Amino acid sequence: MIAVTMEPGLVKGFMGRLLRENTLDEFDVRGVEIAINTRVSINGALETPESTKEEDATAAKTPAAYITWEAVRPLVYSIIKSSSKPKFVKIVFSYKAGSAATIHGNAAALFLNMVYENDAVSFTTATAQKEFALDKSLDDSWDQWVRGFFVRKNILVMDRE
Repeated sequence: MIAVTMEPGLVKGFMGRLLRENTLDEFDVRGVEIAINTRVSINGALETPESTKEEDATAAKTPAAYITWEAVRPLVYSIIKSSSKPKFVKIVFSYKAGSAATIHGNAAALFLNMVYENDAVSFTTATAQKEFALDKSLDDSWDQWVRGFFVRKNILVMDRE
C-alpha cells in the first residue's frame, strides 16, 4: 500500500483537472462522499433492471459493475460547483475489473482512494485478491502501476511521513 499526499500549492489545480478533465477517466468509481453544507453520497454500483429469479441467481455470481469516473464526473462537478468549497471529498476509484488481471494475475480488485480535506489531497492504494496469498507481489505491482500512472498524468505527489 502506498500513502501519498500532494503539495498544498498544487491542490487547486489538481482538483480542477479531476473534475473537468479526463485525468482519471480510465477508472470505475465504487463510491463518492462529499461534505458541503450537507453530506452527499454516491454509490457507484450500477443498478440492474428488474429480472426473474433465475436471472437473479446468475447475477449473484457475476461481479458487480460500477459506473465510470467519466460518467459520474459531471454530477460530482455540479454538486461541488453549486456550493461553497467542499469541506471533504472522498472518492474510491477502482481499476476496470477486466483490466486488473493485466497488472497482476491474482487481482480481483485494485483501488485508488482519494481524500480531499483541509485543502489537502491524499491517495492510498488497496487490493483484493482472487486467491489468498501471503506474498505482497499484488500490492507491489499495483503500487508500482499507480506511481507510474501519477507520473504519466503529471500528478505530483510525495510519500506521507
